[in-house]
Amino acid sequence: MKNRLVLKFFSAFSVLILIIVFVLNFFISLRLREHFEQKISAELKSNAVLVADILEKNLAEGKFEEIQQKTSQLANKLDLRITVIDKDGRILGDSEQQPSLMANHSDRLEVTEAIKNGFGQSTHFSDTLGINMKYVAVRVDQSDRILGVVRFALPLSRVQPEIRIIYRVVLFGTIAAVVIAMIVAYFISRSIILPIRQVKETAQQIAKGDFSKRVRIKNKGELGELAESLNTMADELQQKMENLRRLDRVRTDFVANVSHELKTPLTLIKGYIETLQNKAINDKAKLSKFISIIKEHSDRLGYIIDDLLSLSELELSRDCVNRTELDLQEVIEEISLGFEQALAEKKQSLTVSTHGDSFSIQADRNKIEQVFANLIDNSIKYTKEFGRIEISLREQDQMVCVTVGDNGIGIPKEHRDRVFERFYRVDKARSRELGGTGLGLSIVKHIVLAHNGKISIESELDRGTKVSVTFPRN
Repeated sequence: MKNRLVLKFFSAFSVLILIIVFVLNFFISLRLREHFEQKISAELKSNAVLVADILEKNLAEGKFEEIQQKTSQLANKLDLRITVIDKDGRILGDSEQQPSLMANHSDRLEVTEAIKNGFGQSTHFSDTLGINMKYVAVRVDQSDRILGVVRFALPLSRVQPEIRIIYRVVLFGTIAAVVIAMIVAYFISRSIILPIRQVKETAQQIAKGDFSKRVRIKNKGELGELAESLNTMADELQQKMENLRRLDRVRTDFVANVSHELKTPLTLIKGYIETLQNKAINDKAKLSKFISIIKEHSDRLGYIIDDLLSLSELELSRDCVNRTELDLQEVIEEISLGFEQALAEKKQSLTVSTHGDSFSIQADRNKIEQVFANLIDNSIKYTKEFGRIEISLREQDQMVCVTVGDNGIGIPKEHRDRVFERFYRVDKARSRELGGTGLGLSIVKHIVLAHNGKISIESELDRGTKVSVTFPRN
């Protein structure tokens, strides 16, 4: 295994080095060619401007013989091919050919660019010389009149020797770098084997379920981080296994609770129906009473199913909220009006206080109403007669915090962390007596989370409960 690992690492490093060298050489060659061509263009343009100044007077006066003579002289001094062209593309002078024998150059790219923009350049094959040339053209003007174009040409073959010299230097340097890199790669590959083997063995133990196994590597680099990550993963797997067992217990409890919540009203409905079938249907008094009871338990089933569907929708997706701008103070005051009868029956008081100027948020109005309707309803149900319910709205930077508090019966400390669980009741008998489904606070929590908000609860037995909900403004 040791040799196989060395070979694999060494091969991978070698391939990577060769690819890098190939790509590097490719881009260097392109960059060098581009650099030299730019250098040639700059030099040609500078010389062309000078020649254009020299020939300007001859072009203006139409002295074609002098133009041809000067063109040849200047070309010999500069060791370049020079061509003088009028604005219509006709050749007036050329250092390599008789102008009368040359074709019209009005279609040449560098000439058309020079006439249009003052300067033009191109690289193409010369029909006259039979080689690839670099062309640079400069427009000759007199006042607002275009006199013609001076074009310089240089064989690209002159650049090749310089490029080949640099290529040789780059090639030798590359070969040396490859050899050194492969030697280093070999020793690095060997140094990696031992800690990788240890990581592998530890991973195999963890895969078998032994989460107590840990990697001990002194390396501070990537392998050290890998070992640390593997150890962290073992810790997390251990934690997740414990969480899975806990979730399995919660799931089992949930199934049992759902079964129980649905079974109780179904059993009662079935019992009353069977009683009606056994001739009680002829007793009008019993018939009316039984139908009323059956309706009551049917409604209870409907409430449970509706709450389960709402909870399922919220748990599956947080995109189920339709956000619009709303004023929380206005929403809470409207909801409070709907509880006036319930408050009057228990002689309770409900007050709304504000601390801030604006309580606008982006939220789903129906779901926000559901949150505070649940919280206010719970406060009324679990607060005795003459009790107080206080709702406070407060601005907190980019958040709005709402607290619903009461001086009711409170929640024992051991139950506080579980009140947001589905079907969890502190006092099961009292909750059923008051008509709750056991899903209200769970739905409230999921609605708040769907709005990227936070919810917390404070309570003390026989002294009351405070539920705080915080929503972001956007």
